[in-house]
Amino acid sequence: MSNTLPQDAINTLEQLQGKFPGNRRAHAKGEFYEAVFTPNGKAIPYTTAPHLQSEPVPATVRFSNSPPDPTAADFLSPAKGMSIHFHQPDGSTSHQVCTTIPMFITKDPKTFIEMLKILGSHKTGVHSIDLGLGIVQLLTTFPEHKKTLLALKEQLKQPPISYAALHYYPIHAFYLVNAEGKRQAIKYEWRPLKEKKSSSFLSSINLSTNYLSEDLEKRLDKGTVSFELFIRLAEDTDATDDPTDTWPTDRQKILIGQLTINKKIFPTENLLFDPTIVGKGIELPDDPILHFRHESYAVSYDRRNKENKKTP
Repeated sequence: MSNTLPQDAINTLEQLQGKFPGNRRAHAKGEFYEAVFTPNGKAIPYTTAPHLQSEPVPATVRFSNSPPDPTAADFLSPAKGMSIHFHQPDGSTSHQVCTTIPMFITKDPKTFIEMLKILGSHKTGVHSIDLGLGIVQLLTTFPEHKKTLLALKEQLKQPPISYAALHYYPIHAFYLVNAEGKRQAIKYEWRPLKEKKSSSFLSSINLSTNYLSEDLEKRLDKGTVSFELFIRLAEDTDATDDPTDTWPTDRQKILIGQLTINKKIFPTENLLFDPTIVGKGIELPDDPILHFRHESYAVSYDRRNKENKKTP
């Protein structure tokens, strides 16, 4: 991978809606929550990861919108995010970075930057982008990515009811490694514990610009919000280096634990969520986009840290 690609990606993100010093270059708008992850022991045959054994571990969760603008209205953001720090007994953390779309839009970092530039060319105002028109051009320019782009377009139609009502996906494959050193490729999936069969989406009419965080706070005032964590086991024919490949739906799925969100918090640290920080018992695939994300997140993290230090 070119050493300039991560810098190019962050520079391009800064040109989409402008620069917002001190903020993440993507998923800038978000809130943090204190949580507990309780594994059920069913992952033990596959991994030695401490947070996937049998004892509960504390967690820090961040729900977010996707744009680089921290003031963007919740209903204007197509994809939502859920990022997690699992706090291990030895003081380390294992990270997950999830989105509501189960695949990435490309497996090539250069193509991703080209896609961002196309989206940025459809500006309708100082900080506004016509995502609908941008996606239409992406479909024309990159027809091989039709599946992912149509999934993104679908999420543009109606805003979600709640952060608590969505499925979240870390997108990439990972290897779980057990006590004998055997590796099993898997993909994660988060599902809301109290999933309703009614639509998870609603009209944007009369919605507050911050309705998602407001909704979550109301839910937490009444109790907790929970998600179940599943793993899907890969077969030999399933790609582990291509985040655009979602794998066949018939792959074995195992429930391995539950995340319970307790309350909103205001961390003093400038937290980084990096999908390549996985810890003991989990290994990374040779996925160019996954490793590109690590480098790009580092560039964003460095820039916002320096900007925050300049703020009086």
